[in-house]
Amino acid sequence: ETLREGDAVHKKILRLSFKASILATALAVLPMGANAAGLGRITVLSALGQPLRAEVELTASREELSSLSAKIASHEAFKQAGIEYVSALSGIKLIVDKRTGGQPVIRMTTDRPINEPFLDLLIELNWTAGRLVREYTFLLDPAPEVLARKPVATPVAKRDASSVAK
Repeated sequence: ETLREGDAVHKKILRLSFKASILATALAVLPMGANAAGLGRITVLSALGQPLRAEVELTASREELSSLSAKIASHEAFKQAGIEYVSALSGIKLIVDKRTGGQPVIRMTTDRPINEPFLDLLIELNWTAGRLVREYTFLLDPAPEVLARKPVATPVAKRDASSVAK
């Protein structure tokens, strides 16, 4: 009888072992980046001829946020992506921050006005478990006050009636 009990215990262990191996296999097949940090939509808050102020939406876990850093990608990364690196990009500062509601964002700012109407840039995101590079292209519209200005007509010299030759 003890032999039968031993077989039953052995079968239970095999069943549990089989279930555990199936679970381990299922977990191993899942995409590793399912919860990886990511970059979302960009919102430009400044206009052409003004210092840049923009925000890029960020998705990341609390753990990822603790080790997260963002920067403009290297000149080499731009070259590999076939994107021209313009000098206006060198002054852009990127800071990982949170909006008032707690949504994590990357704030992009410059001290100097940006006079390039189109900007192509690569943002590099690094954290303990990964790295991400994403391209953004955006248009800087003229400031509303520039658009509101109406061109001033150049005064046209009127001929004096007395100076007209008779």
